[in-house]
Amino acid sequence: MTEPLTITTEARDDHQLDMTIQIGPERTEELLRRAAKIVSRKYTIPGFRPGKAPYAAVLRRFGRERLLGEIIEEIGEEVIREALESNQVTPYGQISLSEVKLDPPTFKVVVPLPPTVELGDYRSIRLEAPEVVVKEEEVDQWLERVRNERTTWQTVARPAEVGDVVVMDIRGTVGAEVVMDNRDWQLLLKEESGWLPGFDNAFVGLSAGDEKTFTLTYPENSSSRYRGQAVTFQAKVKEVRAKVRPELNDEFARSLGDFQDMADLRAKMLARLTQLRTAEAEERLNNEAIKALLEKATITYPPPAVDRVLDEMIEDVKSEAEERGYRLEEYLRLQGLTVEQYRAQLRPRAEQRLRIGLALGELARIEQISVSEEENQAELERIVNSATDREEGKRTRELLDTKEGRRFITEDLLTKKTLARLREIVTGRAGEVTPTAAEVSEQPPAAPS
Repeated sequence: MTEPLTITTEARDDHQLDMTIQIGPERTEELLRRAAKIVSRKYTIPGFRPGKAPYAAVLRRFGRERLLGEIIEEIGEEVIREALESNQVTPYGQISLSEVKLDPPTFKVVVPLPPTVELGDYRSIRLEAPEVVVKEEEVDQWLERVRNERTTWQTVARPAEVGDVVVMDIRGTVGAEVVMDNRDWQLLLKEESGWLPGFDNAFVGLSAGDEKTFTLTYPENSSSRYRGQAVTFQAKVKEVRAKVRPELNDEFARSLGDFQDMADLRAKMLARLTQLRTAEAEERLNNEAIKALLEKATITYPPPAVDRVLDEMIEDVKSEAEERGYRLEEYLRLQGLTVEQYRAQLRPRAEQRLRIGLALGELARIEQISVSEEENQAELERIVNSATDREEGKRTRELLDTKEGRRFITEDLLTKKTLARLREIVTGRAGEVTPTAAEVSEQPPAAPS
């Protein structure tokens, strides 16, 4: 029977465990003999062929510590694993080795412990469900924005008005000095001229083909070197252009997409805006509910758990930088940061993300929320079918129909289902049926802009 390890543990304040593992004399003797065989093959020992020197001769020549030093690294992982199994400790992430002693062989390690989550009386949380009301006036406002975006400048036969553009040839002189001589010059007529009072107003009422000569005086407080002097302009209007907004009719509705007429456009836009406002309201409720959930919860975790989240966040930034043609270090240097400085900046966000993930994970466990294979497959098909074309759909399927892609889909669906359940709880609807994955994963279409 193998001699047991001598193991002592001491809890730390940072949710980790100090573990000291000492190998007993019998196993130490076995290690010495194993090491002696290794050393006798590696080094020349006078009087003996390589690998044939007896244990006593090798021990005499190299000593206990030298022999143990040859094998201590090799056995470390094996011994630590045995100690963890013996004490029924499951590390949460990478174990760190803090000290190694040779005689007797002793390992001191720091073991990160799995996070613990106590949600408390989370079912007592109550929040007001946001009321979503979309009025016809919002559709009107959206239509006006679209009309403005589709406004065009068109030549008109009428006299120029404020807000029109006048295309002209113009020459301006102060005495014998020419201060302006432009061909096909375009001027947007405003109520007040920004550079010379009365200038824009001089063209109001003129039509294409009209000529006009007029004189204005630079103000005394003008920054121009001509201040206080009269300037004479000779202009010939060549074209008057006005803003033309499209009419709100059935033709306009059809030009915006798959709409039969204006009534169909208004009805669908009202529905889309309602979906959009509902999604926004749910997001606000999610944030408030998560905040309330965390306030009631007691969550402990080891530092490596935060480091793991930080690594994921840094990896996301690295991918973003590479898409823009930069290495991570270069990308951060443009912002005046090193990688370590950026990690320090991200740490509070990483801790918050970790706390949210742990709390929602515990909520899913207690509420028995899960994602089935059928739900995973249905979500994959939904994402693929939402692609803009066949090639994009094919690439999306290749990306997501993998072990990692399927895991991503499951985690995303689980989060959405858990948040949906949390909204039910905090609004007092916890007795109702939990939505299916398809229901919670469906995203409202974006309103046209």
